[in-house]
Amino acid sequence: MPPPPAVMVAQSTGVSKSGSQQALGGGGNRYDQTADDWGEQQDDWDDDWDDDNDTYSEIGPGSSAAGRSNGQTQSYHQQQQQSATSSYYANANLPAPPPSDGDTMSLASVATTAGGGRSRAAGTGKIFSKSGDNYLMGMPVPDVSEADRVHVLLMEHGIVWKPMRDSYTVSVDSPKKEKKFNGLKSFIAYQLTPSFNNIPVARRYKHFDWLHERLVDKFCLIPIPPLPDKQISGRYDEEFVEHRRIQLQEFVDWVCRHPVLSTCGVWMHFLTCTDEKKWKTGKRTAEKDPLVGTMFCASVFPPEKTLLQSLVEPQVESAGQFVPQMDAAVKTLFAICGDQSKKFQVQWKKEYQRIGEGFSEMARALAVDERRAATQLSLSSSVGQAAGVFINIGQLFGEQPKHDFIPFSDRLHIYRGLLAGWPDTLGEYRNAVQKRKDCERLTAEQKMENVQMQEVNRRVDVMSYALLAEMSHFRAERDTHLKDTIRNFIGEQIEFYKSIVQKLEQAQTHF
Repeated sequence: MPPPPAVMVAQSTGVSKSGSQQALGGGGNRYDQTADDWGEQQDDWDDDWDDDNDTYSEIGPGSSAAGRSNGQTQSYHQQQQQSATSSYYANANLPAPPPSDGDTMSLASVATTAGGGRSRAAGTGKIFSKSGDNYLMGMPVPDVSEADRVHVLLMEHGIVWKPMRDSYTVSVDSPKKEKKFNGLKSFIAYQLTPSFNNIPVARRYKHFDWLHERLVDKFCLIPIPPLPDKQISGRYDEEFVEHRRIQLQEFVDWVCRHPVLSTCGVWMHFLTCTDEKKWKTGKRTAEKDPLVGTMFCASVFPPEKTLLQSLVEPQVESAGQFVPQMDAAVKTLFAICGDQSKKFQVQWKKEYQRIGEGFSEMARALAVDERRAATQLSLSSSVGQAAGVFINIGQLFGEQPKHDFIPFSDRLHIYRGLLAGWPDTLGEYRNAVQKRKDCERLTAEQKMENVQMQEVNRRVDVMSYALLAEMSHFRAERDTHLKDTIRNFIGEQIEFYKSIVQKLEQAQTHF
């Protein structure tokens, strides 16, 4: 008999429905098109002819997956075009640069030489660029409506996001294959139903991907949970579609529990919009949102109390040490889950079925002799019963991963993506601190006004509050969510081995 897999796991350290809503419309053909008409026709063209793997097709020209590395540059140019009419980032508000004496550094050069920043999902772009410079250097910020304001509270147990007033859940259900163009194109649609209105909306995987990019662009100090991995082959297989639904549910659950993400406009638009025209309008509004990157901090309203950096820095450094170790541990467990799932479904299943086949062969041999000389107790029958038990145990091994290792790996997938985002989040904050040090040096050299330095300090303070609030939220989620996950995993293992013991005891009664 092979060694119990629960013991063998310590020796192993090795280890995937498209989103839903059907095509959002088709525009009329005109020769006197306005700019908006052209934009709508482009959206319609992309939506009608995109492939499920071309997940950026609805995001508009210039935002394809291939262009992800320069996505922030494009976003910045869009903001600059908007600033021509809104004057959000009017350079006229910058202080006049001091005379060039060969030894002077202008504010603009301080903003650019502080450098660095948060990498995009593709690991090539930088969020902390012009938007970060504009925010920290005291530039005017967009007006923030009451609905868009994010509050940070100073509690006895630490700094936290203001809790949600009304919590809610969203179910991801009914994945089904849909077609258009007389069956020339197929895609998987998912039904999302929020508990606050019970109105289902249909979303495809590419809509989730668009949402994810918007969230990453907007919230520079909040790591965004990952989506399921993309897959080309077998994407319509029933097992793959259901597994992707489960992973999308994990993504949705995490966002629903977050006090900031769960109430932001782009998320609510994604959850509630059922009208084709309103969807396009909301999509464009989200893509032109001025409160993205570091400028998001303009919508954060923390307590008036100034934070001491001597209290903030140790927490940031501690997080910087914790994240890589936790990331390595999660990756190790994720690999083990994959490895054990394969062993349960193939190796252990096959091994126990071999044992059953061996007993079955012995039962047939004994039956030959029992036909020659009948006995009061049929040993061949007893051995045959034991053979059936071992074959059944093999089936249990093959089905078990979907109850423990696979759900565990789905949860670990969420943490793997979140932990991959934390270094960029911490780097964003460190860049702001470095920029403040550069401004302090300029102030000491009388190249920057004290009132401007005070504004820089205040805005770095806002970022400190936001970062500490997110660290508190992540810690609270980890302590409850991860604990429940591990408890459920162990519980499923206990039930599994109990069922094996019961079946073996049943086989023993035949002897």
